[in-house]
Amino acid sequence: MSEQPDPAHPEVRMPPPLLHLGGLLIGHGLDRALGWTLPDFAGRQTLATVLAVAGALLVVTALLQLARHRTTVMPHRAARVLVTGGVFRLSRNPIYLSFALLHLACALSLASPGMLLMLLAVLWVMQTHVIAAEEAFHARRFGDQWRTYRQRVRRWL
Repeated sequence: MSEQPDPAHPEVRMPPPLLHLGGLLIGHGLDRALGWTLPDFAGRQTLATVLAVAGALLVVTALLQLARHRTTVMPHRAARVLVTGGVFRLSRNPIYLSFALLHLACALSLASPGMLLMLLAVLWVMQTHVIAAEEAFHARRFGDQWRTYRQRVRRWL
């Protein structure tokens, strides 16, 4: 029996933005089918706006940092360098964190319990499949540099 060689890139099969979009659409469908809505509370729209702005600023900052280092933003492609500064000092996955903030903002803005429920499902898929594949690749590609970074910086926050 021969061993399969390690892939030259992370084995990410579903683009994270599509996972969140799918979660939002399924959540909206659940709301419509079951007549669900979140109870209104003071500041809901303000909170949604703050989360959306934070998510947008975070993703733009992370994308600019990756571009500055001339490495890919595509999770199914091999990173050229391990970016550990800027927003990557706060989170190993600032782009995925921003997607989660934007998903949460959308759910709150639309008073959608279905979208909130689906956020949990999307985060589970992100954690167990997307991030797991990326981290396994980074461990192979960057070795001790990755292990040091992983010990110093949390996965999400």
